[in-house]
Amino acid sequence: MSALGARLFEFKNTTSVANSFPCILSLVSLFYTTEQNMNRTCLLARISLLMLSFLLASVAQAADGKKRLDVFFKGLKTMRAEFVQTLVDAEQRVKEESEGVLLLSRPGRFRLDYSKPYSQLYVADGTRIWMYDKDLEQVTVRPQDEALGSTPAMLLSGSEPLERNFTLQELGDHEGYTWVDLKPKQKDATFAYIRLALEGDVIRAMEMVDNFGQMTRLFFHTVTRNPKVEAEAFRFTPPPGVDVVGE
Repeated sequence: MSALGARLFEFKNTTSVANSFPCILSLVSLFYTTEQNMNRTCLLARISLLMLSFLLASVAQAADGKKRLDVFFKGLKTMRAEFVQTLVDAEQRVKEESEGVLLLSRPGRFRLDYSKPYSQLYVADGTRIWMYDKDLEQVTVRPQDEALGSTPAMLLSGSEPLERNFTLQELGDHEGYTWVDLKPKQKDATFAYIRLALEGDVIRAMEMVDNFGQMTRLFFHTVTRNPKVEAEAFRFTPPPGVDVVGE
């Protein structure tokens, strides 16, 4: 992962207008120091234009994240992405790191194939979700709606507008990424919020914090939009000899 990816999730919302007023005041002080002989009316006009430009830029930036999300999801039928996933506890200690490949076929179908550190497979076929642990030789199957609800997986693979299930808040730009915060409207959701990081019109990262303060971070790379994906990728047949739970 790049240095940017490693630092990506330290982000906090530091782009608000209120937090930036010290910078504006410093610029005002600089104007007075370097242009003491300037006509005061002209100086104030410049300062006003400077502040107005800053405020307008902040508003434009705030609107950018939602627009980029709309562009990303508009016309999205399939997606393939390699990812690195990190599990962090409430004390910010890394508990687990894993890697894998994500396949989407909207609406409602996805495949998560973990390769490191353990081989695990999750397949959602639109009706059920299959969870296969190769080391344990066990398959767990559950109704998809019951298992996923408003989770990040359904966020990416679902077809409903985001505003139906989430309250969206702009977090501005950081390290070249545009961030958007999504809080679930569902009262009994198993997570507190999801944050998405966009590079241009592509989702590059996602972090989800559960109700216990534990965070799951995903960093996507080699993202391919609307590749040809065989329907067979979203079908699962339990291998012979494995235990099947839930069917």
